[in-house]
Amino acid sequence: MPAVNVNIQPEIIRWALSQTQKEKLGDTLMNNIIQWLNGTKTPTFKQIEDFSKKANIPLGYFFLQTPPVEQMELLEYRTVDSIQLVNPSRNLIDTVHEMENIQDWMKDYRQELGFEVLPIVGCMKDVRDAQSIVDRIRKDLELDTTWYEKCRNSREAFGFIRGQLETCGVIVMMNGVVGKNTHRALDINEFRAFTMVDEWAPLVFINAADSNGARLFSLLHEAAHIWLGVDDLYNDRHNRINGVSAVEIMCNAVAGELLVPKSVFLGKWDDDEEDIYAVITELAGYFRCGESVIARKALDCKKITKDIYNKIVQTAIDNYNQMKENREKSGGNYYNTMGSRLDGNFVKALCESISMGRTSYTEAYRLTNTSRKTFSEVAQHFGGMEW
Repeated sequence: MPAVNVNIQPEIIRWALSQTQKEKLGDTLMNNIIQWLNGTKTPTFKQIEDFSKKANIPLGYFFLQTPPVEQMELLEYRTVDSIQLVNPSRNLIDTVHEMENIQDWMKDYRQELGFEVLPIVGCMKDVRDAQSIVDRIRKDLELDTTWYEKCRNSREAFGFIRGQLETCGVIVMMNGVVGKNTHRALDINEFRAFTMVDEWAPLVFINAADSNGARLFSLLHEAAHIWLGVDDLYNDRHNRINGVSAVEIMCNAVAGELLVPKSVFLGKWDDDEEDIYAVITELAGYFRCGESVIARKALDCKKITKDIYNKIVQTAIDNYNQMKENREKSGGNYYNTMGSRLDGNFVKALCESISMGRTSYTEAYRLTNTSRKTFSEVAQHFGGMEW
């Protein structure tokens, strides 16, 4: 069958090229793109299909006359300004859209079944005192001051806080890739987490590519956003002290106090210990959090200098980068991974909706990125399937 040439606007090709990393396209496709742009060659339909798949851009976009304007309101709420986020990656865009679909479904489900709005959402909207917000979150999540002592490590601490948030009606999703595509890894340099506030179905998404300690801090940071009633795109990997908004300063302070209560920290800090780094490592183990969180508390309490703080944060990033490759090679149990990605209440709601005839299996598979077999396994994991 002869190749079918197609007429693609150069502006569309340039836009598509700006949406992806050129190394992912391969030399052959890049050479073709150069020739398309200089007018010496016309693309075939098959070549555009290849471009679409490698760039993760919907095929239909290539046949528009002008580049599409994709609205992503969450960009307005990014923690820090970033050139990278002026043009968000397809991975981030597609993840946000996927979470929007889940949130919309959960909101409709709760409204149809007569749920009330969640009292926690925006309940601290006008409060400007971090300790008052901490006290309210502790009350709502039923946390005592030293709740972390019940957990063995930061992974368990994350699971505990996640469970408490889900009990309050917050949807907590987590993934390190787009959907189930392992070739589309999410980049923590682009974002660590985000929150989409809604009074019926607030949703927090955690980038699973992050370290265990960082996930825990992000989860509590995003929880603070829900209590304040403000959306968030958390993209601060370096735990900046300056250049962030008052809301972000507040949410960082709340998360830090929930993880490392100042009164307990001061009681544990040893002013006589000359090896500050050893102290910080020890306290990170006690509080089940990352060393960057301890360093920030130490800085706020004037126990270390800003230079030491910056060094600890950079060391934590370097250590994570070294560990990342080993974690990627280790693999893991498929169903446990699927279970960690999904919110328990969401899965149970889907099962109930299916049994009521409100939702089809096909829709459930689409929303959870599963198949008939994997959905059944995941549903049983959450205790949400009774048929």
